[in-house]
Amino acid sequence: MNTIRIIGLGTSDIDKMPLGVYKELKAAKQLYVRTMDHPAAELLKEEGADITAFDSYYEENDTFEGTYERITDTLLQAAQSGDVLYAVPGHPMVYETTTERLLEAAAAGHVKVEIAGGQSFIDDVITALKIPVNENFQLLDGTALSVNDLDYNKHTLITQVYDQLSVSEVKVTLLDYYNYDAPVYLVDKAGSADENIIESTISEVDFNVPDSNLLCMFVPKAAGEQYNNRSIAHMIHVFDTLVSEEDGCPWDSVQTHESLERYLLEESYEVIEAIEKEDDDGLVEELGDILLQVALHAAIGKKEGYFDFYDVLSSLNKKVVHRHPHVFGDETVENMDDLNEVWAKAKAAEGKKPKVKHEKEYAASVLKWMKETIHHDKPLNEIITEDDRHETR
Repeated sequence: MNTIRIIGLGTSDIDKMPLGVYKELKAAKQLYVRTMDHPAAELLKEEGADITAFDSYYEENDTFEGTYERITDTLLQAAQSGDVLYAVPGHPMVYETTTERLLEAAAAGHVKVEIAGGQSFIDDVITALKIPVNENFQLLDGTALSVNDLDYNKHTLITQVYDQLSVSEVKVTLLDYYNYDAPVYLVDKAGSADENIIESTISEVDFNVPDSNLLCMFVPKAAGEQYNNRSIAHMIHVFDTLVSEEDGCPWDSVQTHESLERYLLEESYEVIEAIEKEDDDGLVEELGDILLQVALHAAIGKKEGYFDFYDVLSSLNKKVVHRHPHVFGDETVENMDDLNEVWAKAKAAEGKKPKVKHEKEYAASVLKWMKETIHHDKPLNEIITEDDRHETR
């Protein structure tokens, strides 16, 4: 079985390349490179290296997935007739999809794969920006960035940005989490003689973007109340502190699950009131008060050693996914009857008993009373009395 040897070109020119890597690249009878858009690849070409580059694949395919699949297939086909040397920017194991694909092929027994050399861009970037990685650091892929990936407590380095469009797409996601004037840096050709650092704010980061295969974005960790207020971890800390008997609140610290029962009903009423009045701001506040109840019960459970907020969250996610096999699994539904059957099977598998009649009647009656008090400004006892009179007629 032949071998595909994947070797890293490093982050800049040949001057920073280890001598052994340079000699191996120079000695190659046939060298494949993912892209010629790299100083070392260009210099090797000038020095007479026989290079096959895959830049045209990017132009001929509509997606990166299609491009990487085609590159992988080409290399596997070449390996059928002999060993292959394949060079990629940076280090082969750092955000290199073709390496992942080739390792999968090796795991399936189609080819042998070796990994060699290449300095990652990370070293040069953290040196250029003087990033203290011991203060929490994360590396994210700009092509698959989600607001759920972001953490203001961490320095964030974002790869796979290479032009104005890709930077703009990342910017939109960042603005969902960070302040518009939060600092951000674009770093191009880190560690090379042409190193370029562009300092900006998130709102303006796409105003001046070089087209470069060696570009990345850095967002320093942030601080401030506005970020803490968006953090589940901070919320848990707040409520753990409130129920603490040593330094907590005199009221919160003595509450029990039983003593909080009435407040859940009160807050539920206020949520329904905001919905009925079409008050979006009020709904945000009142849903927060419902979450307050969840957080407070979870903090009490944690203090007593029975459960915590993450147990509640885990139970919720597990249940919702399990009860929606038509969304997250292989089940199919054509109508509501099918859907009700799917739900019934899921609940039965959980050992969940069907809701008894009085639970549904209670919910329907209470909701009706709530709406009447909201829209007619009548006290609850008057509405219940009127209902009783109607039932006796």
